Amino acid sequence: MSRNNEVSRIFFAVVALFFSLALFSVGCKNWRAPQVVKIGLIAPFEGASRPLGYDTLHGVKLRINQWNESGREPKIELVALNDDSDPELAARLPDQLAQDTDIRLILGPPQGHTAIAVLSSLQKHNIPTLLLAPVRSVPTDGLILPYAGIGAHYQQLFQPMFGILPPAWSRPINQPSIWLGDPFTLAELYNESPELVPAAGPVAGEEALQGWAPDLTWTIPWAAPMPENLPEDFSQQFEALAGKPPNYAAALAYAATDEAIRLITGAEDYRPDHDALKEVKLPPITVVNPYLVK
Repeated sequence: MSRNNEVSRIFFAVVALFFSLALFSVGCKNWRAPQVVKIGLIAPFEGASRPLGYDTLHGVKLRINQWNESGREPKIELVALNDDSDPELAARLPDQLAQDTDIRLILGPPQGHTAIAVLSSLQKHNIPTLLLAPVRSVPTDGLILPYAGIGAHYQQLFQPMFGILPPAWSRPINQPSIWLGDPFTLAELYNESPELVPAAGPVAGEEALQGWAPDLTWTIPWAAPMPENLPEDFSQQFEALAGKPPNYAAALAYAATDEAIRLITGAEDYRPDHDALKEVKLPPITVVNPYLVK
């Protein structure tokens, strides 16, 4: 009887050890693949471009909320940093986001001059990024995707209307150009030398221009990326969240966040790679007010 008791104790000890190891293995697996991952956002939340920043923010939050409420995993959290529409500040923000290893993808900035400013830092950290404003170019072998297009896309779009216009993000401008930089400089150029800006990119749709050049949005042709296949109730849901109808920036942010979630959840350990980003379809760039083109 004593020997049987000893065998029983050994048997149960082995069983307990087995289950302990199994639980430890599950714990390690969860540590390698956390059930909560984060998306970073860089946008202006203060200053004249604050409305653009919040249109972008609400578009991102709407899609993240929908994902989390669906009960699917992983849960997505948002880390949003203010760039104040300042290129020098924007250039430092990827360093801050890179300190959080749970951030698997970055969105933004939604302005051309700040989007260009962050490129070097983003490339250094090698974090997958969907840019929400047009830039000159991006490294073809990296993890930065120009989701709002590059200057050449806008040049090609306007060429049948105006001939070959160079894209421009900064002064000096010595010839007619497609302005893709900041709204304040666009307003200055429009008021001082309108012949230098016969066309513009998404910046011409910013609310910030209303104080500096109230008529600009409706007096020059401008273009912006316009996502297709948004949900039928997108406008209704956005207005319920933001208290205002969505504009191009909100729609672009929503679509980019949808792509970001798809990339993250489809990747091993929730880390999208270069090949996955290459498969992303960019939204078409559309002239918003073509009736102005003579």
